[in-house]
Amino acid sequence: MSFTYAQLKSAIQEYTENTETTFVSYIDEFIRSAEDRIFYLVDLEVFRKNATSAVTQNDQFLSLPQDFLAFFSLSITNGSSKEFLLQKDVNFIQEYNPNSSTTGTPRYYALFDVAEAVTSPSTYSNVILAPTPDSNYTCELHYFYRPTSLTDEPVILNLSGVSGTFSAGEYVQGATSETLAQVLSYTASAGSTGTLKLFPSTFSGTGFLANNVGVGSSYGTTETINGLGSSASATSGTITNPTTWISQNAPNALLYGSLYEAYIYMKGEPDMLQLYDKQFSEALTRLKDLAEARENADAYRRGLPDRQRT
Repeated sequence: MSFTYAQLKSAIQEYTENTETTFVSYIDEFIRSAEDRIFYLVDLEVFRKNATSAVTQNDQFLSLPQDFLAFFSLSITNGSSKEFLLQKDVNFIQEYNPNSSTTGTPRYYALFDVAEAVTSPSTYSNVILAPTPDSNYTCELHYFYRPTSLTDEPVILNLSGVSGTFSAGEYVQGATSETLAQVLSYTASAGSTGTLKLFPSTFSGTGFLANNVGVGSSYGTTETINGLGSSASATSGTITNPTTWISQNAPNALLYGSLYEAYIYMKGEPDMLQLYDKQFSEALTRLKDLAEARENADAYRRGLPDRQRT
């Protein structure tokens, strides 16, 4: 079992037997809250990321990626060897190298500042290095990051019979279903075909998303999709509803975590809250077993799990 965004949204409404408009408008918040609990309670490898960058000569600061949350490691390439830097506190860095004009091969690093809201590269978090680099180095950062929420993954429409060019930010509408959605991006392809990426949270109406159309299913081969700002149109296509690693590999944790948040909102019965929390905890235990007992160890070093026979 796995969930697309549409399937999970529909399941939450069916489990709670609640389709009230305000409740439905908060479902994305329930899903994000459940993702938050999983994200902070389980140390999954999928939350790791690698990035390469350049350390600049005479510049003791290094900008971090926009989605950075915490370090796993930072290394530089010095000649033909890779050298790992040691993480320290800013106070140590400044005491170790009080004069920033003193240069050498970097040995230490520390998180210098943290951007509260990233709006441009100039507001990224920064690392301070010591000593100040005496040359340009290639660096590699292994870091903990926050994956995109299922509620923010785009719905993809692969279109045919395209006329004109759809514009990012405009709304498109199904001529028959009258479903509305906002365009994230559009990529034109050969032969009057193209790909629309749509914000899932902007859908309204009774069209393909509301009706829980599955991955790769046709949303209506004769329904024309019209751009309301660009006057572009398409005569047919297929839809791919968004998924994430968690929605595919930890569907029970995501479902019961979302239902727990939904019942808090509904001020539901305590016994149902306890049930959903118990189901979430059981799913989380299985996920932690994968993340913290299987992903970081192999049978060659530790052997296969040995449990008492029952």
